[in-house]
Amino acid sequence: MTLTSERRTPPAGERAFGASVAGPAHVAANLANQDAWTYARWVVGPGTVHCAVVCDGLGSRPHAREGARAGVRAAKRAARQWSRAPGAPVGLLVRLLEVLWRLEVAPLPADDCATTCLLALALPDGLEWRLVLLALGDGLAVVDGPEGLWTVGGRPAEHFSNTTVGLGTPHHMNDWQVQDLKASGQVRVLLLSDGIADDVPEHHVPDLLTWLAGLEDRPAAARGQALRRALRQWPVPGHSDDKTVVYLRIGGIEA
Repeated sequence: MTLTSERRTPPAGERAFGASVAGPAHVAANLANQDAWTYARWVVGPGTVHCAVVCDGLGSRPHAREGARAGVRAAKRAARQWSRAPGAPVGLLVRLLEVLWRLEVAPLPADDCATTCLLALALPDGLEWRLVLLALGDGLAVVDGPEGLWTVGGRPAEHFSNTTVGLGTPHHMNDWQVQDLKASGQVRVLLLSDGIADDVPEHHVPDLLTWLAGLEDRPAAARGQALRRALRQWPVPGHSDDKTVVYLRIGGIEA
């Protein structure tokens, strides 16, 4: 199942929501959405860890939908396990995610299930957040905090090929893009599949964040409707891809 609603309701002062819709090309072909997303939170030691994931199954693969759904499950399982090992290098998180994804899709051939993967993980670290962003393939991950705006992923301007890298395609560990940073105070995290990211230049990301922040206080049902309607009525001529967005706002950590 592609997740299209909030999985859990964060406490007051925190917001997490997202939506995913099939693109016009898949709707016209009577095909299902091949994106998937999830949000989860859990307690480790004295603090709460937040985890958001977006996967985009590669449309040329026969089991792209299954691969994307397996990707969000594998990423969440890997993040939960890795977060309980303080000091473990991020490389181990990546390796664990890769292995768990292959177990999730088995016995299907991995190449038939290929998918991109975006993961954002926020871990309390003293009076700050440690924020880990991972990206393999297309899509965009963003952190907006008091120290500035960071992005991971996105399609390079010189990228003209339809070939993309992902779980299940031949790739190296250094194909993963990684940001491991600290932030204090209120932080917003945004994950976008390429059906959105390719149409939102980086200088317009703050505008998208502002629009999403305006949805924060709406009831969950009304917010979900507004978000899905906006994705279906995406104002870019010729757009065809599936579209997924996940938004997370977490507050400052009190002493």
